[in-house]
Amino acid sequence: MAPNRVRAANEGLFMGTDTRAATPLHECKVRASILLKDLSSSDPLRARRAVERLRALPPFARLSPEELLARKDSVRHKHALAVIAQEQGYASWVELKKARGEEAPPRFDFEAFFTRHPSVFLNRWFASYAEALASLRSTGGYLFPYRQQFFVCESNFLAARGVDTADPDWERMGRNWVEPLDPAARARLEQKLLALDLER
Repeated sequence: MAPNRVRAANEGLFMGTDTRAATPLHECKVRASILLKDLSSSDPLRARRAVERLRALPPFARLSPEELLARKDSVRHKHALAVIAQEQGYASWVELKKARGEEAPPRFDFEAFFTRHPSVFLNRWFASYAEALASLRSTGGYLFPYRQQFFVCESNFLAARGVDTADPDWERMGRNWVEPLDPAARARLEQKLLALDLER
C-alpha cells in the first residue's frame, strides 16, 4: 500500500465487507449516513461501535468514548465520510473520490418506481442497513434502499410491478441491491428495471 494510504483497524469488519474491493462511491456515501444514524442510535451497542470507528480520526482520537458520545452533535457528515475513506484504505475522502472518480448515483429511481406502482404488501422496513441485512439473511426476500431507509420485500411485491424475479441475476447478486455479491448482475438488472419503467 502506498505511504499516503491508511488502513483502519476494523478494516473488513463493517457490514461484513472486504474493503480491499472497490466499493462504489455512492455506497460509500450511504455507509457514511448509516454511521451517523448509528451514532445517534438509542441502542448503546450501535452507538458505541460508531464512536469507536469515529475515534480513528485525529479530531476525536484523544476523546474517550464517553466524551465523544457527549459531543456527538459536533460530528458532521464530513467526519463520517472520512471514516469510510479510512476504512476503504484512503487517507481522506478527497483521495477516495479521486481514486473512484465522480461516478453518478444509481440511475434507477426506486422511490419514483414504487410510488408510481402502489400495491398492498407487508414489506419489512428498517432504519439501518445492518437490521435489513439480518432480516434478509434470516427470512429471505429482496433488499432495497428507499430514501434514508431500507426494506426487504417478497417476490410477489416485485412481480406485481412486472419484475421478473426468476431472472438468475437476482441470485447472482444475492438479492441485495445495496451490497450485491455480483455488481455486474446488479448493473444488468438495473438496465432491465429501467426498460420496464419506460414501458409503463
